[in-house]
Amino acid sequence: MLVRRPGLTCALSLLWLFAPLALAADERDAARLAGEGRFDEAAAAYRALVAANPQSVRLRLGLADALSKDRRWDEALAEYEQAIKLSPNNAEALSSIGSIRRWQGHIDESVKAYERMRVAAPQDSAAVLGLAGTYAADHDFTRAQQLYDEAAKRWPGDRSVQNERYNFARQANPRVYVYFEDDLSFQTRIGGGAVPFLAREEIAAEHQQELRFLSQTGLKTFERTDNRLLYTHYFGFNRALEMSFKSSSFTYDVPTTSFTAIDKFDEVRVRYAYPIIPEQVASARYTARPTTLIGGEKFTSHKIEAEIQSQWNPSVQTALGTGLLHDLKDTAVTTSDTTNQVLWRLGAQVTLSDRADVSLRYITNPDLDSSIYSTTLIQAGYTFSETYSGIARMRFDDYKAPPDQSSYYAGVRITPNSRLWTEFGIKYVTRGLRDGFFGLASVVYRF
Repeated sequence: MLVRRPGLTCALSLLWLFAPLALAADERDAARLAGEGRFDEAAAAYRALVAANPQSVRLRLGLADALSKDRRWDEALAEYEQAIKLSPNNAEALSSIGSIRRWQGHIDESVKAYERMRVAAPQDSAAVLGLAGTYAADHDFTRAQQLYDEAAKRWPGDRSVQNERYNFARQANPRVYVYFEDDLSFQTRIGGGAVPFLAREEIAAEHQQELRFLSQTGLKTFERTDNRLLYTHYFGFNRALEMSFKSSSFTYDVPTTSFTAIDKFDEVRVRYAYPIIPEQVASARYTARPTTLIGGEKFTSHKIEAEIQSQWNPSVQTALGTGLLHDLKDTAVTTSDTTNQVLWRLGAQVTLSDRADVSLRYITNPDLDSSIYSTTLIQAGYTFSETYSGIARMRFDDYKAPPDQSSYYAGVRITPNSRLWTEFGIKYVTRGLRDGFFGLASVVYRF
């Protein structure tokens, strides 16, 4: 005989009644954590909810979004795929998969996700815009332009469509730039422009003047003037062929008797970058520099370099490079006095959050006149908003002729729209007994 327990029945009824309310409260807490930028905590909260409600597409998407914003892309992809198994035509999951695959450099996978989204949600402009953005990242500007034009025609009143099309036009249009930097040892002025054309081509021209100063007195020793032409062909994402020609001449303010002092040189450079896998990009570069010395003697220096850039996870990237430089010795008295130097290029970048990152670079023999053994750069950046970001940098130059130089830089980057990119800053420089404050300014304008 079944015995009813009124108290137990009432408790179960209340539990059944209030369970959805408790779930809603927990979901609101998870959403709040995500809204506050506490993505790791939000992911943990959503994961507990998903464990209790494994068939909920909404909760899985919440978990996947939190993981994605926490840059745990592989985990996020797994959750988006689970959401698609539960809801095969879920546009949000397909769009997010397309975005993550593009960020990772898996262009084909990104295209497939957005194409599936176009079929599943033909009235959603995000599918066409996402596909256009992926082709743009792959430097297929012709296909990207067709898709942006299609979106603008189908959704003429959608401001986001018009804005993305406008921003792409800035990427595909010509740009001009100027750059100025000053310190105790050099002053650099650069002006140039670049013109994309056809589907995957770009040609650029640049003029540079660099002044060099004596470390003890600050008197100018020479001025170098460079004119450079650069051609780039993009085969796709992270795969490109670059060829450049540079003509440089030197003007000396302080008379020099050094045999190795340069009068002028021409430089031919070829670089090819190829992604071994999307997360690892290898590059090789060859440089030949036929040089005329101040005394009229001629020789040609050669440089061969190789580098691998690796994206170990969404937050950590490294670069390892080496090379060989065939050049005159610092103490050369004839053009037969040459030396072979091993070159190194080391780098690492860590993304601390969606706003902050820090990087380190070490380069041997980085300059044209071989006056520096090595340069070390430590840099940190922080994004305050879409318009403003801050940057701090420390640089240490190990000069062949002491003393060495240290500089500490703080600047701000201002990007009010997709046409204009600017950076302005000030740095404190010390070298030997001399020190001072100097400026840096950079402006890029896209038509």
